[in-house]
Amino acid sequence: MRGIVFDIDDTLYCRQDMLVIAAEKVLGVKVPDRPLFISIFYEKSDINMAGLESGEISTHDINGWRYNETFRLLGLPYTPDDGGKAADAYLELQSHMALSEDMKKALDAFAADPDTKLAILTAGESNHQWNKVVMLGLDKWFDRANVIVTGDVGISKPDVRLCRMIEEKLGLTPDELWMIGDNYDKDIVGAIDSGWHSVWINRRNLPLPERLPDCEVRTDDELTQLLLKGFA
Repeated sequence: MRGIVFDIDDTLYCRQDMLVIAAEKVLGVKVPDRPLFISIFYEKSDINMAGLESGEISTHDINGWRYNETFRLLGLPYTPDDGGKAADAYLELQSHMALSEDMKKALDAFAADPDTKLAILTAGESNHQWNKVVMLGLDKWFDRANVIVTGDVGISKPDVRLCRMIEEKLGLTPDELWMIGDNYDKDIVGAIDSGWHSVWINRRNLPLPERLPDCEVRTDDELTQLLLKGFA
């Protein structure tokens, strides 16, 4: 028996293109350095996460702030209202998001395997993350009882207590579990500290850390190829 635990954002689907498209739509200019834009936006994403998870700050407000900070640091022309407008544009794009066909095939295979259990461990505001579960149709593969949103439990990644919750839900031991996520500090460190296996989706081509995951991929194609091969 094994358990495979997925993050949602930039794991089950990729949001990077949507973040940039929303910015360009509002500013009316092309983002000159897409990787740098993404890098700055993601660095800002770790700030105020506790307030986001607790509901003290809305996803819209924090995304608006992240956008304005990214615009400012890149020297892009913007007004104070543009961050909120970009957050609105991004939310609209998210309403049309979908899993890739290869990801669907991989999840179909895992769901049909009696020796595999699936779960989700995702960080963020409760309603926002559960809306993604609905929009992406994840109920087809994941039992809602096996979905943990940090905003619901008051514990932030990479706290090992989250992994212990998953172990209890699935009835599996640490060595039977795999974490698949894009955030090394949040997803992979939590898995390593919990004695889990891990797959790191290193989308930003960051340097390899001292504590290595079991597997590293850098693109959606590499990830789905690994999943379709039955990596574990």
